[in-house]
Amino acid sequence: MTARLLLLPLPLLAACQMTKPAAQTSAALPPAVIAEPAPLYQSAAFALYADRLTQGPHTARAVSRTALTSDYKSPANAFQSPQVSFKFSLNGKDNEMQPGQDHVFTALPAAAGETLETPVIIFGRQSVDRRAVPANTFLVPNTPLRIRLDMRPVLAAFEKEGFYQLYTGQKLYKADFKHVFVAGNTTPLSWDFDNLINKPQLELQDPDGNGIYEATVMLNAHSDAKTTAATWRQTLDTSGFPQYRSGHPLPDALYNLALEEGKGAVEPDGTFRTGKDWAGVWTRDISYSIILSQAILQPEAAKTSLLRKVKNGRIIQDTGTGGAYPCSTDRLIWAVAAWEIYKVTGEENWLKQVYPIIRQSIQDDEQNAYNPATGLVRGESSFLDWREQTYPKWMQPADIYQSENLGTNAVHFEANVVLGQMAEKLGETAAAEAARSRAGRIKAGINQHLWLAETGTYGQYRYGRLHPILSPRAEALGAGLSVLFGVADADRAASVVANTPVMDYGIPCIYPQISGIPPYHNNAVWPFVQSFWGLAAAEVGNEAAFLQSLAAVYRPAALFLTNKENFVASNGDFAGTQVKLQHALEPLGQLGAGVQGLVRDAV
Repeated sequence: MTARLLLLPLPLLAACQMTKPAAQTSAALPPAVIAEPAPLYQSAAFALYADRLTQGPHTARAVSRTALTSDYKSPANAFQSPQVSFKFSLNGKDNEMQPGQDHVFTALPAAAGETLETPVIIFGRQSVDRRAVPANTFLVPNTPLRIRLDMRPVLAAFEKEGFYQLYTGQKLYKADFKHVFVAGNTTPLSWDFDNLINKPQLELQDPDGNGIYEATVMLNAHSDAKTTAATWRQTLDTSGFPQYRSGHPLPDALYNLALEEGKGAVEPDGTFRTGKDWAGVWTRDISYSIILSQAILQPEAAKTSLLRKVKNGRIIQDTGTGGAYPCSTDRLIWAVAAWEIYKVTGEENWLKQVYPIIRQSIQDDEQNAYNPATGLVRGESSFLDWREQTYPKWMQPADIYQSENLGTNAVHFEANVVLGQMAEKLGETAAAEAARSRAGRIKAGINQHLWLAETGTYGQYRYGRLHPILSPRAEALGAGLSVLFGVADADRAASVVANTPVMDYGIPCIYPQISGIPPYHNNAVWPFVQSFWGLAAAEVGNEAAFLQSLAAVYRPAALFLTNKENFVASNGDFAGTQVKLQHALEPLGQLGAGVQGLVRDAV
C-alpha cells in the first residue's frame, strides 16, 4: 500500500505573505500603503500570484476556490502564416502521398471580395507554390480559398482496372470509393485524418461530373479567433476525491477544475474518455494519467480502462508509424500504470490478473524489439507518434523501428523493474531475476549509448542504417522519466534537470524545433510531460526548475479555463497546434494530483 505525501516548495508558501506596513503612531502621518504582493513566480512571459495569473494584457483570476475568470484571447489570427500545406484524402485516410510530402499554396492578400484559387492539382502529384512571402505578411482574416483537385487519373484507373493503387501499394477498389477530403495545417483544415468524415465542409465535390473536385474553405475566419470561456464555476460534486486547500485561491480553484474534468471524463462503461472530441481509451494516454494521479483519484475507472487495452493476453499498442507495433513499442507504460494501481489499492487479485499480461508482452518485445548488441529497445519515441513531427523526412518506418529512443527505453526499463517486483510478490523468483537482468541491460545501454557527455544530457535517439549515431536533440519526456525511474545516477540526474533546454512557456517535447513543421509534438508543450519534468526536478532537489514547471502547468489551465492537450511552445497559445483536445485526459492526470504540488510516494 502506498501513502501519498503532498508537498509545496517553501518559497511558494513564503511568497504569498502580504507585506504589512509599520503601525502608525499619529493621525497626522500619511495613510498606510499596503504593498502589492510579490509574484509567486515571474518570467519574461507571465507572472503567477496567489489569486491570479497575468500574461501581457490578459488576466486569469480565482474568484473563489470553485470559480475562475479569464479574459484570454488567442493572438493566432493576427500572425498566421499565409503558407497553407495540405493533402487530399480518399475516404478519410492519409493515403495521397508519403509522409512529409505535402502540397503548398501561398495565400497572399487578394483584392477585396476575391476568392483565391489553387491550381488544378493532380491527385498524388505534389504541387508547391514557390512564391516568396514578403516580410511581415500574414494571412488576411476571412480569406476564401478554392481548392481544386484533378481526380481523373484515379477515376480512369477505376474504370480500367477496377481499383486505384495508392502510394503505399494498397489497392482502393472502385466500389469502396466514397469521399474525397482535404486535410492541412490551417484552420478549418486539420491533419486529423480520422475525423475528416465528421467535417463535411472539408469534402470536395464534383457536381458537373468532369473529374475536377472542388471545395471552398474560409481561412482565418473571424470565428477562428479563439476565445476561451470567460468563466468557470464548479458544477459537479467532487467531495469524494482527496481535497486540497493551500490558502492560495488560484491553485485551489485549478485543483477543483481538474477534479471536475476528471470526473466528467469517465464514460458510462466505466472507462476514461481520452478527450472531449476523442472517444475510447488509448494505452499511453490512460497509462501516463494513471501514473500521475488517476490511480489514487479513480482506481476503478483506471483498472477498467487498462483492461480495455488488452487483446489475446497482451497489451495493445497505440497507433504509430508503419501500422504501430513493432515500429511503435511504448505500450509497456501500461505495466507501470498497473503497478501504480496496485501500490494504491494493494489488491492481490489485481496483481495476479495483470502479471501474466505484462510478462507475455515483454516476452514478445524481447523477441521483436530488443537489440542484444546495445541492450536497448528499438522503436518509435513514446507518445511522439507522428513521424514527420520528430523524425527526419528521409526516415521510413523501417528506420524508425531500428532506432533506439530515450523515452521508450526508459519505459521498458521501468516495465521490467515492475515485472520483477510483481514476480517477487507472487513468489516467482526466477522470473523476477530475469526481469531485473533485462532492466539492468536496458539501463546500461541507455547510459552507454544515449548519454551526451558534452552537454550533460541524454540524446533523443540512436538512429541510422549502417553506422548509427546519437541525435543530440533533447526529448523532454524521456529526460524526465530517466530521472524519475532511476536510469540516471544522482550526478547525471542533476545534470539532466540543469541542462535540458526549457522555453518561456514550459519544456517543449523536443528541442531544438524542426523548421517547417507545424506545432503538435514539434514546437509544443504538453502539460503531462511538463508534470513529469516537474517531478524530475523535485526528485533532484532543483527548486528553481520545479517552481518553473509548476507555474508552466498553472498558466494554461488558468488562462484557458480547461485542460488542453497541448499548446504552442513559442507563444504559449492553444490555437495553432495541429490537433487540439479540450478536457484532455493527459493534462487531467497531471492536474488531478500534480498541479497543486509535488506528489511523492512514501512507503
